[in-house]
Formats: sequence, structure tokens, C-alpha cells
Amino acid sequence: MRVTGIIKQKKWEIISVEIEPPSVDEGIEKVYEILNPLVKKGICYINITNHAEKIEKNGDESLSFQIERPGTIGVAGVIKEKYREKGVIPVPHIICTGLTRSDIERTLIDLNYLGIENVMALRGDPPKLNGNFMEFKPKENGPSYAKDLIKQIADLREGIYTGTKKKTKIDFCIGAACYPEGYYKSQALDENINWTKAKVDAGADYLVTQLFFDNNYYLRFIEEAENAKIKVPIIPGIFPISLYAHLEKLPEVFGCSIPKEIIDKVEKYKYDEEDIKKVGIEWCVKQCLNLLEKGAPSLHFFANRGAPIEEIIKGVYNPK
Repeated sequence: MRVTGIIKQKKWEIISVEIEPPSVDEGIEKVYEILNPLVKKGICYINITNHAEKIEKNGDESLSFQIERPGTIGVAGVIKEKYREKGVIPVPHIICTGLTRSDIERTLIDLNYLGIENVMALRGDPPKLNGNFMEFKPKENGPSYAKDLIKQIADLREGIYTGTKKKTKIDFCIGAACYPEGYYKSQALDENINWTKAKVDAGADYLVTQLFFDNNYYLRFIEEAENAKIKVPIIPGIFPISLYAHLEKLPEVFGCSIPKEIIDKVEKYKYDEEDIKKVGIEWCVKQCLNLLEKGAPSLHFFANRGAPIEEIIKGVYNPK
């Protein structure tokens, strides 16, 4: 089933989560440990992130390339099979980083053979060199921006492949990212909306926001998107604070702001991880209820390791 089809059902309990593929050393069981309880709670679909390889500079200035996590094809396939009877669907991330258009096309063909109908199209983070992100540079003959990637995926609906047209058409439901607080706070709102509209015009069927903690950013973004004639569903991305380190790490990595109310509460419990987790749960439950009340089409949770998503879902949908 397509994500947009799920959303059109307009059920109160439309929930999705985003997970990382397991590390090469962990194996797929680590993913099942995270997902099994969430599937029991009724999640509808699962986004699977995609990561560039890790690069280390050796003493002789040569570079070593390491794959820390598998790609999304295999993980999407096993998730589809594992939760087939529950009707839970995988949404693999497709990224620009390090890939040519031919590489991407091959991945999309493989996903189509697996019966996967939904993908999330992103530029993707650049590789890390000795632990630090490098400057993003597209691969030769690769897409530079998410909108270019989206256009390539959407072209398959008309049988337009790299350099040729074929009889076989592939119609993916395409998700894309949007940024209620701007892309790492580097854009004015109107510029941010223009970039978002370019993705929709290229073929994106729905949008998922970057994480945020103040719903006013989401509501303002929705209003501006409507003014720009963006008519696809815009799903809020929710991240529960569960560690003291999140106060510094989240704004640095994702460009989001954290309300003073959360900061003060987390600072109060600086040395008590369980109490910090409770603060995160309480805030997320309140945030989610308000978003649903304001008409959010569904909820999307970033299920980082140890994130109390199960408790939040219970607090939102089964508070007793």
C-alpha cells in the first residue's frame, strides 16, 4: 500500500517510525528488538535511513573506506517479509550521496522487484572523514539536490530511465523532507518554502518534517505551504529527548531549537537519565496531542536507540 493511501484513510492512529539499519556487527535482530513492540502498538510504516560510507585518513595520507551499516534494500526486504501479516510497510531512503544516476536507478529497479512501493528521497548527509562531515559533493553523473533525485524517481512513472525510455513503468510513492525551522537555520521562510515546492513540483507525494519541539514552527510552515499552493500531506517529525547530551547535539546536528521550558527541566535532572526520559515523554505526548488537534495527517517518530516511542504512543492513544 502507498503511504498516501494510508493517510487518506484519515484514521486517528496513523503512526510511522524511522530507524537506522543495524551495524554490520549487530545483525537484523537488533532492528526487530526495536520494531516488534512498536508493531504491536499499531505502527503503519517504517522509514529506513541510508548512510554514506565512513572514511579514515591513514598515516601515509591514503584513505580507507568502511561500510558501517548495510544499505536499505536488504533491510527493507526483510522488514516487508517479517511484518507482512501485520500490514506494516517499509519505506527505504534513497540518497544522492556518493551515487550516480545509474546507481540510483539500479536500486530503484531492485526495490520494485521486491514489491516495495514507497521511497523517501533525500540528498543525504555527506561522508564523514575521521568523524567529521565532509563538504557535500555530488558524484559525477549523480544528482546534486533532493529535487533532482525526486525528478529521476518520478520519471520512472513514464518509463523514462537514464538515457532511454522503456516499456516498464515504475510508480513509487515518493516522500521528501521539509524544514519548519529552515534548513539548518540558513534559509528565510520564503526561500525554504520555495525549495519545498520545488520538491513537490518534481514529483514528491508527501512531506515529512525535520524534528522540531515547538509546534508553532510546524503550524506556521503549514500556513505558508498552503499559501504557496503546496497540497501534499505534511507529516510532523517527532523526536523525544531522552539524554542530557541532546540539548547540545540536536541543535548542532539538525538545526532545531529547543524551548527553554524543556531545557530548564532537563537541566534540573542533569544526572538522572530516567527523569530526563520522563520529561521527553511528557513533552512529546503533549506535542502530539496538540498536532493531531490542529489537523496533522499523522505522526512520524524518529526511533533512535533507546527512544521511548512505545511509551509516547501509549500516552497519546491510550492514556489510561
